Amino acid sequence: MGRDDVTPLAAGDRATAGAATALLNRELGEGLYRPEWLLEDAADPSAGVWVAGAPRPAGAAVARLLASADADYYRAFGPAALDLFSGAVGSFEAFVVEPERRRKGLGTRLANVSLDWMRGRGCTSAVTLSWRSGREGSSAGLFRRLGMREGPTVERFYREESLRNGWTCPVCRGPCSCSATLFTLALTR
Repeated sequence: MGRDDVTPLAAGDRATAGAATALLNRELGEGLYRPEWLLEDAADPSAGVWVAGAPRPAGAAVARLLASADADYYRAFGPAALDLFSGAVGSFEAFVVEPERRRKGLGTRLANVSLDWMRGRGCTSAVTLSWRSGREGSSAGLFRRLGMREGPTVERFYREESLRNGWTCPVCRGPCSCSATLFTLALTR
């Protein structure tokens, strides 16, 4: 694997799962991921995990096929989100690139691999949330460049989830009070 290659996480690769977990948790929130969860997702046909860079991941992405029951998570965003669930939906669940490696195409490659994976599984649309923490390097710009449609923003979207699941926001330094903006994309083959 080259320095910037994007590859699927191998189901048994504990070392890479550990490094990807560290990156995801450092950038998105301590306690959000565990190596065993990424390994389970890597072995699950309804989820995909990719890493970019070697020998240490400089980027990671997690995508998932959503079920109609998952619509409730997006309810706060209104019809722009709920209407997606009339078809097969794929989600960018998590998406990170090391700060010093951003704006060099790595995020675009991770996103395109995730979108191709969703298309290959028959998804008619993709959904994601851009974390609006006020930190530099928000995913919103990338999602716009990918042609995703920007939807509503929900203030303090992650608060209840971070309290319920016990993860710590790296910006708030406790339960997350950050906002989230909905992004969607119609997928075609």
